Amino acid sequence: MPLQRRFWAIVFAFIGLLAATLFNGLGVAEFTEMFFKRSVFRIRGVQETDSRIVIAGIDDVSINMLEGAGIYYPFPRTVHAELIRKLTDAGAKIVVFDILFSTEPWDISEDEALRDAIIYARERGTTVILSEAIGLGTVAVGLRGDIGSLEDSTDTILEANPVTAIVNTAPKLSYKEKEMAIVPFGGTNHYSQATQVYRLLLRERGEDFDSDPFAYGITEIGDTGHGDFLINYAGPDGTIPRVNFALFFPEYLEQSFANEESETVPDESQLAGEPAEEGKVLDLSRFAGAIVFVGSVAKADNDYFMTPFEEMFGVETNAQALNTLVTGRFIHVTRQHLAMALVILLALLAWAFAVNMRPLLSFVAFTIVLIAYETLIVLAFTRGNLLMPFTYPSVTFFFSFFFSLSFRVLTEEAEKRRIRLTFGRYMSPDVVKEIIDRPELADLGGDEREVALLFSDIRNYSTLSEKANPRQTVEFLNRFLTEVSDVIMSNGGFVDKFMGDGVMAIFGAPVPRENPSEDALRAALQIAELVVDRMDDIVHGLPVPHFRVGVGIHYGTVVMGNVGSSRRMDYTCIGDVVNVASRLESETKTFGTAILISREVHEHIGEGFTCEHLGAVKVKGRAEPVEVYKVLHPRGDEVTDIRDYLPGGSKFPGGATPGEAPSGP
Repeated sequence: MPLQRRFWAIVFAFIGLLAATLFNGLGVAEFTEMFFKRSVFRIRGVQETDSRIVIAGIDDVSINMLEGAGIYYPFPRTVHAELIRKLTDAGAKIVVFDILFSTEPWDISEDEALRDAIIYARERGTTVILSEAIGLGTVAVGLRGDIGSLEDSTDTILEANPVTAIVNTAPKLSYKEKEMAIVPFGGTNHYSQATQVYRLLLRERGEDFDSDPFAYGITEIGDTGHGDFLINYAGPDGTIPRVNFALFFPEYLEQSFANEESETVPDESQLAGEPAEEGKVLDLSRFAGAIVFVGSVAKADNDYFMTPFEEMFGVETNAQALNTLVTGRFIHVTRQHLAMALVILLALLAWAFAVNMRPLLSFVAFTIVLIAYETLIVLAFTRGNLLMPFTYPSVTFFFSFFFSLSFRVLTEEAEKRRIRLTFGRYMSPDVVKEIIDRPELADLGGDEREVALLFSDIRNYSTLSEKANPRQTVEFLNRFLTEVSDVIMSNGGFVDKFMGDGVMAIFGAPVPRENPSEDALRAALQIAELVVDRMDDIVHGLPVPHFRVGVGIHYGTVVMGNVGSSRRMDYTCIGDVVNVASRLESETKTFGTAILISREVHEHIGEGFTCEHLGAVKVKGRAEPVEVYKVLHPRGDEVTDIRDYLPGGSKFPGGATPGEAPSGP
């Protein structure tokens, strides 16, 4: 493709890039990115979670069971205080409440019980984390400074000086892919439940509790630079082990079933919907060293979000966020400058495919690269937890490719039509196809080429055709010139023009040939042969006698290009070579042989041809004489001796019968 068109093609590719950028900014990308993230999570499948993390879930069954014992939901804080004591005695490490105790109770003893339980736990090595809510204002999340109001536990509960963590206040059923790890408020940093637990674990390992691993811009945990990180969900809701809240209170369950006059108290497996095992009860020893999240998993509370694994209760999203931290499976995001470099690279690659390959091949290459990129980003996540951009690069690659391809189709189709009109009737389809694929081979502006010129003419045609009417003459010429054209084109030649019964053919242009002289000579021998072998078919039913042809071939430099006026042009060649080849064809009558070649042609042919030097010939229009060679056919004079078909010869029309086969060669 010419340089100017390449430039405009790359302009079209970047128009595609701009279109992709516009598409990316219309909000469609948000949907497609969400679809991609859901897909890669599901392709990766469920992962193992940290065995210490467990959820004490307040589900609908727990609510119904405890209501049977007269304990109504939301449960009194004394129940939660009792849960803390039981978990502490069982050796739990951390208990996290995804429940907000901010309202004053009817009976202050409830708060006092919870306060005392928190102190009891701390004295025995168990940390209790309570929730606090920060009401977000209009200022964007991630900016330092107060951004709303703080809703904390009651003053009585706070007397225990509990560790606190912010609770997610995003609208329910919103898409939760990130954990807001840190929120600045009141001059201090407030942490999410998962983050706060992780900080406690860091201190336990001897790391500096006050050093903040969640400061802005830290990438080790996949931090996005806004105080949050992407949650690497290990699986769908229920992936984190979950224990029914009511099972911690067998005494209440007994009372509940007693009130309902039931004979048995359900065990853990029954409440979990699993096959029951007789005598199975909740073994609290399993919570030794555990990190227990306490929260609602009841549908009635609507405390769930959309995640890559569909709906998930809020308490589980918090537990999954902690699992991301403690397992170290941090999701890293491609940095913006790298993502942009990738987008530009794909745009350039799309342009390269569109302008340098055939359309079908470029589409195949486009498809392969697109599939390869999608495979790469899937593997990057499933194998390396690297989240690469999906929509912007893919759409850019698509738009840039089809914009560039459209430009190529629009600008080149006209040129292809012109090439087909110029060469299609005079060259073999394979040669025309090569010119279309490589238009520079047929530079229509004019170009010097080394070619072999072939001129062919019927000997004494005027005498032969004088008994034929115009219609018969046209039919005869069509038969003969069709045969000759097929021979020329089958040998890689270009039929430049027909001149009555004569043909001018070019070998070596517009498509270069390895040895145009050999191609031209091979064609000349086949033309002489077909006149002998196909004579009856050519003149059948026409008042035209048998005849022979003369062929002249010369090799040299010509100028190829459009010649003519602004209203009518022909693609042809000009130069001394044309004149010499034409004169050699005329000289065949003088020497009585079918094929004459010049010394220049003879020097370029191999040993597979038999030639006889005839000497130097003075040709019209040229001062210097031309060294001439007679070419013999392997079958001998039967094919190349044309003396009997010249005036005065035994086969000349004066003594022959039209349409009658000659009696001898």
